[in-house]
Amino acid sequence: MYATMTPAKASAVESRRPYRKMAASGKWRDGDSSFLKKLSLHGDKFCSSIHTRMLIAVYDDYLVAWSQHQQRLIAVRTKVFSNTGEQDECQEMLLSNPPVFEVDNILVGCTKHLLLTGPRGITVVALPKTPATLLNEKELCRSWTLGEHFFLCHKSVSLVDVAWHPDSESGCHVLALTNDNNLRLYDIAEPQSAQLVLPLGGNQSLSNAISASVGDAAVSFDFGDLSPGGKSRQVFVLMGSGDIYLTHVSPRDDNRSYLQPVLGPLSMQPQAEDNYGVDGYSLICLPAPVPLLAIATTGGTLYHCLAIGTQDNSPLGASEEHEKNGEVTLYVLEKIKLELTFSLPSAEEETFSCPIRLYKDPTNLQRYICVHNSGVHAVAVPFIDHLQAFAEDNTEQQMASKLYPESSIVESLLCTRALASSKPAPPVGVALVPDHPGPLLVILTAAWKLVTVTLMQGYQSYMPALLSQSQLDASLQSEEGASGGGSLLVHVQQLLGGRSLPQLSQAGEDCTPQQCLELLLTATQRIREHWLQKLEACQLLIARRTQAAQDQRDLQLEKLSRVLEDLAALQKRDKELRSRYETAYSTQQRLVKRAEDVLHQLHCQVPVLSAAEEGMIKELKTIEEELKGYKESLEEAQAKHRYQQQGRGDQDQEPNITVARGSPARLTPIQITQIRKALKEEGDMITELVQKVSALMD
Repeated sequence: MYATMTPAKASAVESRRPYRKMAASGKWRDGDSSFLKKLSLHGDKFCSSIHTRMLIAVYDDYLVAWSQHQQRLIAVRTKVFSNTGEQDECQEMLLSNPPVFEVDNILVGCTKHLLLTGPRGITVVALPKTPATLLNEKELCRSWTLGEHFFLCHKSVSLVDVAWHPDSESGCHVLALTNDNNLRLYDIAEPQSAQLVLPLGGNQSLSNAISASVGDAAVSFDFGDLSPGGKSRQVFVLMGSGDIYLTHVSPRDDNRSYLQPVLGPLSMQPQAEDNYGVDGYSLICLPAPVPLLAIATTGGTLYHCLAIGTQDNSPLGASEEHEKNGEVTLYVLEKIKLELTFSLPSAEEETFSCPIRLYKDPTNLQRYICVHNSGVHAVAVPFIDHLQAFAEDNTEQQMASKLYPESSIVESLLCTRALASSKPAPPVGVALVPDHPGPLLVILTAAWKLVTVTLMQGYQSYMPALLSQSQLDASLQSEEGASGGGSLLVHVQQLLGGRSLPQLSQAGEDCTPQQCLELLLTATQRIREHWLQKLEACQLLIARRTQAAQDQRDLQLEKLSRVLEDLAALQKRDKELRSRYETAYSTQQRLVKRAEDVLHQLHCQVPVLSAAEEGMIKELKTIEEELKGYKESLEEAQAKHRYQQQGRGDQDQEPNITVARGSPARLTPIQITQIRKALKEEGDMITELVQKVSALMD
């Protein structure tokens, strides 16, 4: 039901993915730099400690480190790791209230606050709001302690794990786990008392020392998914015995209103004889459609488990009922044994305690970092992408086919312990710089040296698949884009030049000649195996590329023949169109010529008048208007004449009537003379006008 991965198998899985850019060679920072000098003051005691610490963190563009001796924070720009000529000028941040306990971990929040934690307390530091203020040589930062009175009054209680609550709207809530099996929720704005104290499973009557010795004390916790209602978030708690408990915590919870139950210990399937170890040390929950837990033990073993029953496709609230009824089950998918030293297989039988602390990788949700007293490992879980299909499937029969397409990928990044008999040398701090050209892992060793390792950005295979005859050019282009777009030479160089073996930061100076020979033989054997794997991967890559190139050539030849046929048809069509075009063009030219001739003739027939002719036309129009007036006058004169003739005839016929009436019947001689004169003049005028009209008409 679950997969067990040995170190050799993990290396084989890694080498079967030749496209992946291996982590770049670490760049050792000079121990004479001012940044490392300030950190290394009175720090020799960390070299022989088996306790893991995290004394560095990334804040904007700065790497922030805690100096235990000077009781202050020291910051340096992260670009010094990519530019060798950059001077690591460091800035110091003084604290208004330095912690009175030894700091083991620093944790940067999203609201410009930083936590300094240790077994005896938590100190909150208000960082500068803008990185520009870090340009000053020294900066005073306000700091205060959470639960100071509680830790002073309870000497036997120590802090085990702490994290910022991801659902806090103000970003000011901190969840802390103590060895008395209690979760404490603090608001940094009210530091004296805990907002919520949540007891977990375990025997509360036993003392803390006895509980830790029998594995009944909590050792780690992490946040899971939001509940279906979105009001609280899952919290998985790991006990020293390997048991896991589940509860829910919201930033709004307090001691008076908290009603969520604590479920556990959760059952683990399938059953195992060793119950998957009894030495749990660290736990993280990877973001996935189904909560995926990674559990680390003190023996160098990792377990990947699915929390079934916390999320499903049931109606809203159904999964919450599952949790309340205690139906949450952990299904173990993988068991991974890490290679911790360079010892030969016969020497690896010697067991030694190697607590592993797990940290999420914010640059890649499929990967997490393992820090232990023998070095640093990176583990990638590619099958996270297949969990969505698993979450949507209600049948358990298909679980194996959907969850095991690929095994996890283990990378050994740094080895600080050559042999099992060597002294432990855990890294003092690990931080991820996301804004580098690639994800950059910065490791601070116990010898106060900085090692930078460039991590891989993806875990998909870049080997091109064989092309079928039905694939189109778009498929070719998409396949080329998926293959990274680089040449074969570049890919082969990446395979042969990638780092497959961990860096050995320091070998034990007290090794015997036999141990040195053993180390040399082991390193030689591993280098030989890794180089053979690289050559096999290159051979497979070249064969696949050759086959893909042949398929592409055949497909391109077929397309070329079709293109040539289309070209011949187009040329024939072009010839026909040219002939038709020439015919149409000649016809068009003839029509244009005829139209030009017609327009020329019409233009010639249009009269063009001179200035004298235009003046004559105006004069004729004036005469015509005068003739109209004369004609009207003539008609009036003729009417008067007829009237007078008629009047004269009537006078001759009726003389007596006129005399009888007593009115004058005759005109005077003068009047008659004037009338005759006027008539003569009008007659002459009419005669003259008639002559003029006749002349004009002729």
